Amino acid sequence: MNRNNDFLMPGGDGLFWTQESDLRACLEHAHKVTASDIYFKTGRPVTARVHGRLVRLTTRRLDHEHVQAVTNHLYGGDNGEAELRQGKPLDNAYAFPVGRFESLRYRWCATGVVAERGFGISIVLRELAGIPPALDQADVGPVLMDALFPDDGLVLVCGETGAGKSTLLAGVIRHKAEDPEADCHIVAFEAPVEYVYHGVKTESCEIDQSAVPDHLNSFAAGIRNALRRDPDIILVGESRDAETIKASVLAAQTGHAVYTTVHANSVGTTFLRLIQTLPPESAMQYIGAIIDSIRVIICQRLLPDTAGKRVAVREYLVFDQALRLELMRTASRNLAEVPAVATRLVHAHGRTKSKHAQQLADAGRLEQRYVDALKAEESYEARSIGGSSEEAQHASV
Repeated sequence: MNRNNDFLMPGGDGLFWTQESDLRACLEHAHKVTASDIYFKTGRPVTARVHGRLVRLTTRRLDHEHVQAVTNHLYGGDNGEAELRQGKPLDNAYAFPVGRFESLRYRWCATGVVAERGFGISIVLRELAGIPPALDQADVGPVLMDALFPDDGLVLVCGETGAGKSTLLAGVIRHKAEDPEADCHIVAFEAPVEYVYHGVKTESCEIDQSAVPDHLNSFAAGIRNALRRDPDIILVGESRDAETIKASVLAAQTGHAVYTTVHANSVGTTFLRLIQTLPPESAMQYIGAIIDSIRVIICQRLLPDTAGKRVAVREYLVFDQALRLELMRTASRNLAEVPAVATRLVHAHGRTKSKHAQQLADAGRLEQRYVDALKAEESYEARSIGGSSEEAQHASV
């Protein structure tokens, strides 16, 4: 489809954006064309991201007054621009009804930027989906499906921003919730809450969701709170600091299944990120606890498929006691070697993204060029963290 013409909003070029109904009509149109993100910027047409592609919703460039009006609608007042001019980005949620039983929900962020005539505003809205999609068991595969539901320990879902981490975790929670014999109390802390489970039919689960910082100040505070609430599963939106990592490990060591995300592109760089996040004086202590608690690491990326949408390409390593012992020995010998050894273990005992991509390419779902690019990326990464793709083939436990 043509990105400049096929997604245009009917009548969009005639809007002056002074009425909130103009903004809502645009967002409804964006929803209809399955946009995940919508961009308003001084001096630019309204743009959206559809299955990874940036497409035009209007051809007319927005005047600063147009974007200022959109800012005020989202902010709920007339002083949004004043806040932005003082260097304070605005970040909040926005929702409105589109029917008797349905509403559209967004997380938005407005920031002051340089425009052609001076000060401008850039706004990005991300739609927060309603009921999460069901977990595609055939797509996930039997090995990973078995590993996704441990009785305790850490499940790490990794990837860059927009890689579908939250969607995968929401599918896991929905799958558990729909099990009529789950007998599970799930406590989730997210920033923001992207998926809600009110529409999920569950007979044996209770799901509590809290937003950070609206309901609790931090993820670490949420985990401490969860431990007083008889949880079976704790979902932590992101482990991005040492306090959250330590709290997650403690929860996992006390008999809970803890699901969390890390911004890392591979199993090896996940360990690298965790080591770099921990204080040097306690890194050895906590990396040992992390290794002991880990049950599976999944690293995901979304790539354009041959149908014009996007497909998840996943690397994973399921940890048994032998693999954990191998990493423990490595950590006790030289902590810096852990990422390289983890990389070799993925090649020997898990699945790399390039291997998964090749399976998708063989099935006609992905172009071969993406497979080749992933192979080159993995080779470079292995060398950069102390290993090599050839050595990885000979890893043993």
